[in-house]
Amino acid sequence: MSALWQTGAITAAPGIHDPLTARIAEQAGHSALYLGGNAMALGLGKGQPFITLSETAAITARVTATTDLPVLVDAGAGFGEPAHLHLAVREIEAAGATGLHIDDQPYPKRAAYHRGQGTLVSPETMARRLRTVVSARRTAAFAIVARTDALRVTKSIDETLARCATYVDAGADALMVLDLGPDATEPFRAAFPDTPLIWIGGVVPPIPSLATLEQAGFALACYPFNGVALIASGLSDLWAGLARSGTIDQPDESLARARKETLDLVEMQRFWDIESGQGDNHGRA
Repeated sequence: MSALWQTGAITAAPGIHDPLTARIAEQAGHSALYLGGNAMALGLGKGQPFITLSETAAITARVTATTDLPVLVDAGAGFGEPAHLHLAVREIEAAGATGLHIDDQPYPKRAAYHRGQGTLVSPETMARRLRTVVSARRTAAFAIVARTDALRVTKSIDETLARCATYVDAGADALMVLDLGPDATEPFRAAFPDTPLIWIGGVVPPIPSLATLEQAGFALACYPFNGVALIASGLSDLWAGLARSGTIDQPDESLARARKETLDLVEMQRFWDIESGQGDNHGRA
């Protein structure tokens, strides 16, 4: 059983892209985090198809250094051939991730993916990727999630189920089926009763509730875009307002709340205590 999910209950994994957003999700009361490729890339000012292994591992390490929560990391299509994927697993695991997901898209990922032109590798190619991940991980506790885009690309439940069967046989610990809604999980739960099913979405409304997702049989819910969307729209409105009017339109109470909350996020009380000679009574174990 992975720390990312539990039996009989769903876990929400807010999408994060850096240590600050990780701390915010942790302090909000969540128990798992999702480090998506698109969010990481956007945080670096570029598109998802262009994020590298080195960047992914570095961001993962910075996040896990600031939170004790389990983190699922998007490893995309594996950053190359099986030898590259083997190295990717080692580096992402060493960076402190609790698990990763690998998808059945071609590598390199095409820029056109983000305008709906997704494609798939063969099931055999994906199975080889998964066997590589299994052989590369240092401990069985490191979760391996097989993500498939087959439902989006082929629109076929049967073809998607066949791919999932191949992926589970190749060693996947859990399945992430892109575009699988809570109203369509029954054949997957019937075919793979012992394999956790992971929902990923929230990009396009309506967004199902956690209760609905749990009832449908999902073990983990990942929200890759909602946090980035809020940051992008909020900052765009703020700075556009300044450029237009020459003033900052931000409520006093919002700024006061943020001043306190950001100091709490970075645990400044600990350092104040150290400076005043009271010792460190606030550190992590």
